[in-house]
Order: sequence, then C-alpha cells, then structure tokens
Amino acid sequence: MESEASPRAASLLFTLTIIATMAGVFLAILLYFYDRQLSVRTAAFFLVGIVGTLSFIRHSVCYRSDQARMAWFQERPEFQIEVGFGNLALAVPALAASLLAWGPLACGMMLLSYGVYILCTLGLHIRNAAADPARRKGAGARIGNTAFFASSLLVFAALAFSLAG
Repeated sequence: MESEASPRAASLLFTLTIIATMAGVFLAILLYFYDRQLSVRTAAFFLVGIVGTLSFIRHSVCYRSDQARMAWFQERPEFQIEVGFGNLALAVPALAASLLAWGPLACGMMLLSYGVYILCTLGLHIRNAAADPARRKGAGARIGNTAFFASSLLVFAALAFSLAG
C-alpha cells in the first residue's frame, strides 16, 4: 500500500537531525578543551536530546511522510511509531541530564544508550545492503553516516565516563 504523503516534512526533519548532529559534535569538541563537563552535557543535549526529539517527531508524528521518504509503506505503522517513542524515551532523560546538570555519569549513560541503539541500526543497514542488491543504492552513505553518529555517541560516552571517575 503506497501512501500519497509527501516526503517533504520528513526530509526536512532528517536534515535538521543532521544539522543538530554536526552542531553537537562541533560544539562538544570545541568545549572539551575549555570545560569538559559542559562538553559532555552539550553532547548529550544535542546528540541524544535534540536528535532523539527530532527523530520522534519524524517517526511518530510525521510517520506517513517518513514512510514516503524511506519508500517503506505499510498499512499498520505501529512499529514505526513505536520506534519514535523509543527515541523520545531516550531524548527526554538526556535533555534533563544535560539541562539540569545531573553530571557526567548521567550524560554518559544517555550517550551510551543511544550509541548502542544507533550501533544496532548500523548493523541493520549493513545487513540490508548485504542481503538485498536493491537496497545497495545509497547504502554506503547510510552506513557511513550511521557509523559516524554511533562513533560520536560512544566516544562522548567514554569521555563522560572518564570524567565521572
């Protein structure tokens, strides 16, 4: 069943996700040389809080547009909406940990949790590209982007844990 929804909203949200990721990585690296505590709070805020919130909106609120963007049409989108809820479940405590200064351990746990989640999606992208020749188009970019994001999350998690002691 194909949807008549436009991919425009989901594409915009995905672009904003990429911008938030790049801003978060850049600012967290910059801040690391001046204030390491603020660096990991910034990483948690952008890379989990903002990215997770945008992903929730894309997957759960704009799910028909997201289906059109991914060419992934289904009559029962509950699973896709549930993925959005998972993103939100990680985003909200990450926003709280970073904004309320709960410390590097809390920020590190949020970065690690989202990093493991994104690492699993990386495995899925690799599996799909290997198993289905039709899915190989664009797989290199998807795999590279996802690997960069997962690596960023896990590196900042390690930095946060090193600050926590």
